[in-house]
Amino acid sequence: MVLLKNIPVLLEVTLTASRKIPELTSAVLKNPRLHSSGHHVARAQMILGLLYKVKKKHALAVEHLTEAKRILSQFGQTPILARIDAALAELRQ
Repeated sequence: MVLLKNIPVLLEVTLTASRKIPELTSAVLKNPRLHSSGHHVARAQMILGLLYKVKKKHALAVEHLTEAKRILSQFGQTPILARIDAALAELRQ
């Protein structure tokens, strides 16, 4: 019953997410208040990389994930860095 209630919302998100995610993350990347080597920028890069990985745009995915890894490496080994490493490993297979 819960699933039936939420089908319209789920369909809307499924259809519009791949267009809205790049728009929203580009706003984060362009924000002058966020440091270009900060966590928020790295997370936005990771989100873009994972989106492009799902969309089978491997070159763009590797580019964004590598940038996110470069930024997050300065903070040491974290769960988000492990997630990025796993995604990059999948893309290299």
